[in-house]
This record gives sequence, structure tokens and C-alpha cells, in this order.
Amino acid sequence: MKKIAYKIALVTAVAGVFTMTSCKDDPKPTPEVVQEEYDAARIQFIELNSDGSETTDTTTVNFSKEGVPSPAHNHLHAGEKYRTLISLFYKGNLINSEITADGKEHQFFFIPSLAGGVTNYVYNDVDVDGRGIGLDGTMTIGTGEFDLKVVLRHGLDKSKPEAQAWNSAAYQAAGGSDDLNVEFEVHAE
Repeated sequence: MKKIAYKIALVTAVAGVFTMTSCKDDPKPTPEVVQEEYDAARIQFIELNSDGSETTDTTTVNFSKEGVPSPAHNHLHAGEKYRTLISLFYKGNLINSEITADGKEHQFFFIPSLAGGVTNYVYNDVDVDGRGIGLDGTMTIGTGEFDLKVVLRHGLDKSKPEAQAWNSAAYQAAGGSDDLNVEFEVHAE
């Protein structure tokens, strides 16, 4: 009888130890911020007529995953408006829908190295709060030769002043991180 009582006591003690150790709070893993992964990008500049309709004059810049532009410099017409379409690809598949699905988390910025290189940009696509995304827009080209930096910011606070302008050089102060950061040369003639 003592052996049975001893075995019951031992089993109860071991079960108690397992119960006590399994009740501890395990440290929660830090959630990873999901960012869109791309391995190629394309920006198309479709020249617009004065009535806003599209012409057949299109300039396309392709980018590798490393951000290398092809061609490295591009010729656009000074003073003209262009519909600007950006496409991101992963393994040959277009992933723009991932950007628009989380539109509140994404915004493109267009930062020319020369004041007046780009005189205006209008976001044609907006998130649920009516704030710009930038996969589709209308850009007005100024004059001169300049580098155009195109940044897709992920996880930013679009209500911050630094996110209000399409050409904000201080976009990083709105928070988040870059999903895309590419640059290429423009000759506006």
C-alpha cells in the first residue's frame, strides 16, 4: 500500500512541476513587419494631350532588384504632362494589388534633384482616406537635366506634414521604411 501511495505522490509531484513550468509567460516573438518583396520595377511616362488624353509617346524605365535603371537616362518633353504608371514585379508577377490593398500603409514620393525639374504631381490613385498612393499619377515635367528619385514608403503616417507633399525630401520623418528607392536621370527638352 505504501508503494502505491508513494507512486501516486510522485506522479502528482511531477505533474505539478510540469503545470507550474508551463504556466510561465513565454516571451512573445516580435512581429515582423511584412513588406512587399519585389525583384523588378517599371515606370512608364505616357505623354498626355492638352485635353488629358494619352498619346502614343511613352518612355519606360525598368529597374532591377538592386535599383539599376535601364536606360540610365531618359528624355522627356519640358512643360508636358505625363501619366506616370509604376509597376512592381516579383518572379515575373505584377504585385501592385498588394500595394493598393494596404494603401493606407504606402505612398510614393517623387524628388527631383533640380528645383523645377518636376513642377507638379497629382496622385490618381488614393487610399480609403483619400490620401495618395502613387502607382498611377500625373506628372508635369519642368526643364533641365536632373535626377529623379522615386521612393515607395511603407508604414508611414500619412497625416504627418512630411507626407503631405509628393516631393517631400523629409519623407522619412513621416515614419516607416522604404520598399522602393530608385533614381534615374531625366533630360527635359
